[in-house]
Amino acid sequence: MATRFTKIIFSKFIFWLLIAFIGGYFLFSIDTKRVDRIEKETGKKLGFVQKVMNSIRMPRLKLGIDLQGGTYLVLGVEVDKAIKSKLLLESKNLEQLFKLKKLKNRPIKKEVQKSQLVLSFDDEQDAKICFNLIKKEVPSLKSEVKGTEVISGLTSAEEKRIRMGSVEQAVNVLSNRLSGFGVEGIVVQQHGEKQIVVQLPGVDDPERVKSVITKTAKLDFKIVEKVARSKQELLDDFDGELPSDKVIVMGKKRSGEFGEEESGSAYLVSAYPDLTGEHITDARISYDNYNRVAVSFKLDGAGARQFKELTGNNIGKSLAIIIDNVVYSAPTIQSAIGSQGQITGNFSAEEAKDLALVLRSGALLAPIKFEQETRVGATLGQDSIRKGLLACVVALALLFFFSLIYYRVAGFFAILALIFNLFLVLLFLSYFESALTLPGIAGMVLTIGMAVDASILIYERIKEELKTGTTFRKALNDGFKNAMVVILDSNITTFLTGFILFKFGGPAIKGFAVTLMIGIIATVLSGVYFLKSIFEFVLNNTKIKFLKF
Repeated sequence: MATRFTKIIFSKFIFWLLIAFIGGYFLFSIDTKRVDRIEKETGKKLGFVQKVMNSIRMPRLKLGIDLQGGTYLVLGVEVDKAIKSKLLLESKNLEQLFKLKKLKNRPIKKEVQKSQLVLSFDDEQDAKICFNLIKKEVPSLKSEVKGTEVISGLTSAEEKRIRMGSVEQAVNVLSNRLSGFGVEGIVVQQHGEKQIVVQLPGVDDPERVKSVITKTAKLDFKIVEKVARSKQELLDDFDGELPSDKVIVMGKKRSGEFGEEESGSAYLVSAYPDLTGEHITDARISYDNYNRVAVSFKLDGAGARQFKELTGNNIGKSLAIIIDNVVYSAPTIQSAIGSQGQITGNFSAEEAKDLALVLRSGALLAPIKFEQETRVGATLGQDSIRKGLLACVVALALLFFFSLIYYRVAGFFAILALIFNLFLVLLFLSYFESALTLPGIAGMVLTIGMAVDASILIYERIKEELKTGTTFRKALNDGFKNAMVVILDSNITTFLTGFILFKFGGPAIKGFAVTLMIGIIATVLSGVYFLKSIFEFVLNNTKIKFLKF
């Protein structure tokens, strides 16, 4: 008796049951309050089976927006503007280089045309001197001389790096921003060369999320040279045309005395920032000395040194705090400021919170534009779940009757392996935090067919072995062993196909590919090892020594 009990305890089937128990504890939970809510809303008492079905939940299983409803966005990254920003930065760096090398005759005009930086000089000799200096000192630029102009552009390697880096950086920045909303299941992923797909399942306020997404959050600090009530007043001082190293930035619009919106002041500042927001390490909502909502920020060591030098050298002047080309505030510098600062600008609490969020997550290298928006209602999502589950149940039922009629008891074992297969798919999806989508449900239905195919291969090989007069135990072992090669061969090729779909497909295709690949792994585990453990358990621990096929 003790020997049989020991056999049962250490059998492979008990090992799989233990995995099922631990996995079930991880995957499922009981929510009795949900049953009470349903009965209260409908005014009807649920039966025992209905109570069980409605109380069992899978809280760790994430659902895509096509199943639970939400917003699906396709964003375009304007990488050409990132290249232009890089050229403007190089223009500023060249100015510093010219000063360092004591270049006497500097460019009389600098401008970015398309993807090229054009430097204009008084004569051709000055242009050639500048060209040689750039060629020697700035490897990221390729230049040529055309008369009195030096035309520079980014090298192909540098341009490729910026194009790829802009999209990758945008994915990281948006992921950080959206994680601040505390919504589970948000997906941000690159699609193609210039697009990003954002899935927002169950978001209550998609318009607010969209406003946070589109903020470039480019923060610049610039010393104010002059302030006027309008842009035209400042242009008049330059006869209508600004020098290439000056720009006019408008102040943030504010509410007037009677609630009407008034335009802000116009600020004349340098075209190049004195300090950028890339040094920000933290940003939080705060309050100023008048108890108005503000945003406080902290700078890293390098930023703190630059900020202290900038403010220390310009005491008494105004410092424009510019976010996305709008002056939010321009306080007068009273003393040198170190690692901390504050942004004011008639914020609401929500605006300040969102601004702090985007400043913390970093600025986008390139602006983002909306190219497509699709909204899925929760009702449609629930309908998709019901139809998907119905498809799985119908497939299981048909296979159940087919297996029982054709393979009898062995067919029943195959159905147990099939149910265990679906359990493993859901368990893997939950553990790896992969969202189940509508195409994913299609992948699960396909997995059912593939798992049955594995069982049929094994059973047919067993039948062939039995026809040769082999004992049932040997036929069973040889059937599993010989079918294993064919099963692995077919499943590995399908797995590779799923991997290619995941690597190069869109979001919907990726949902199908993930479930397909997980389903293949589950098929091998359940359709071979779990199924064989059932046969061994029955043969070793019951009086049954032979099964008809």
